Amino acid sequence: MKKKYIFTLVVIGIMIVLTMIVGTGYGVYLSTRDKDEINATTLDCFKIYYSDSDTIEIKNVTSVTNEVGLETSPYTLAVTNVCEEDKELQVRLNILKETTVDTKALTIEAAGNIEQKTILYKNLSTAKTVDENVKESKLIGLINVKPNETVRTNIRLWFDEVKAPIIPKGQVLKAKFELIDTASAVKPTIAEMLLSKKELIDSKEAPSYNMVATNDAGLYPIKGSNGVNYYYRGVVTNNYVNFAGLLWRIVSINSDNTIKLILAKSATNTFFNEKVNEKDFVGLSYLWYKDKINSNIYNYLNNWYKMSIIDKGLDSYVVSSSYCNDTNNSTKDNHTYFSAYNRLVNAKSPSIVCTKSNADFGGIYNLKVGLITADEVAIAGGVYHSNNIAYYLANGENFYTMTPAEFNQLNAYVFIVNNSGMLTSAKVSDSLGIRPVINLRNDLTVSGKGTSDNPYIIDMN
Repeated sequence: MKKKYIFTLVVIGIMIVLTMIVGTGYGVYLSTRDKDEINATTLDCFKIYYSDSDTIEIKNVTSVTNEVGLETSPYTLAVTNVCEEDKELQVRLNILKETTVDTKALTIEAAGNIEQKTILYKNLSTAKTVDENVKESKLIGLINVKPNETVRTNIRLWFDEVKAPIIPKGQVLKAKFELIDTASAVKPTIAEMLLSKKELIDSKEAPSYNMVATNDAGLYPIKGSNGVNYYYRGVVTNNYVNFAGLLWRIVSINSDNTIKLILAKSATNTFFNEKVNEKDFVGLSYLWYKDKINSNIYNYLNNWYKMSIIDKGLDSYVVSSSYCNDTNNSTKDNHTYFSAYNRLVNAKSPSIVCTKSNADFGGIYNLKVGLITADEVAIAGGVYHSNNIAYYLANGENFYTMTPAEFNQLNAYVFIVNNSGMLTSAKVSDSLGIRPVINLRNDLTVSGKGTSDNPYIIDMN
């Protein structure tokens, strides 16, 4: 009887131990599973693991030195490609609307599959997101993953005390990592893409227009009548666009985010106006005995636009825009000088603000197609009577602008660019190159790199 009792106790003890072992194991399993479920997500071809969470929340933000920031614990992202082809993933950091702290001092550093040296968040490329809870989205970098490969990236962030020595108490940072398959990402518009580092562009000092531009100066903010426009200047190599089967160069991003293009090569050689012996003949149109007459260049551009754009079914991609044929003028010693003559020859001070003309010819036109102005040539890097074959508008041709220069009682002159890239003038009756200018819609996106051998190509929709 005693032996039976002892045997029963042993059996019960073994069952209790087994139960504890199984229970503990199951508890560990549950804990591990819950953690994986919380910290892992699946996106298209990717399995993504977060060391903590995809959301960052700091309830009382303080600033530190960059040396200290680089020693803080990183947020680790591990990405596995479960598909059978190489894939690319965009890693973004979104600032959520609950954030109260000024992020001007927010600093980012990444190491691993993404190598991002210490940089202010505001200087990262802007990303486009459809999340209504996001205040601002920036691209940290791209993750490239081969099939069945797992890669890791460590991301550190902190507030630089040099940029923000004092942060008021109680300030909150709430941010979220957003990972997007590049193949299915929401594309930025052309303007958003080109201005992804807008803060850096806006911080540039105004260039000197006394000297030609012979380096890649990039984009500059230029104030116009309706806001700030952004113009390319100098030896630009990434502003090529293929549209309508033609190669173009981007001149500017307009204040409404439309994109100004100029044909890379002249469409033809012709005269501006067949008549030359009156100052009126510098106008795109003019009154002649109360009749409105269109100049040769005006008629040519309209015909060219019909054949090259409308007849190809592409008119909806182009917007009407303001074109300046500045015919404001004054006369001295029987010699007429148009306003741009003083701006570009004497003052070396180009402007994209066009005032209403004091003449009954030329002025401001709302058109689908026109020509570049001499002021825009100067902004791009041309200088009156100075050779410059380096800047992007110089193409080895003599071509017209639409800006009047002067009238000497015998001949009417407009500004041109000659085959040495010099801004100069020519009689309106000379046969010179015509490089049409158009403006693309502000909601278009592109593929390509913008180089001559891989130009931007408009995504047709």
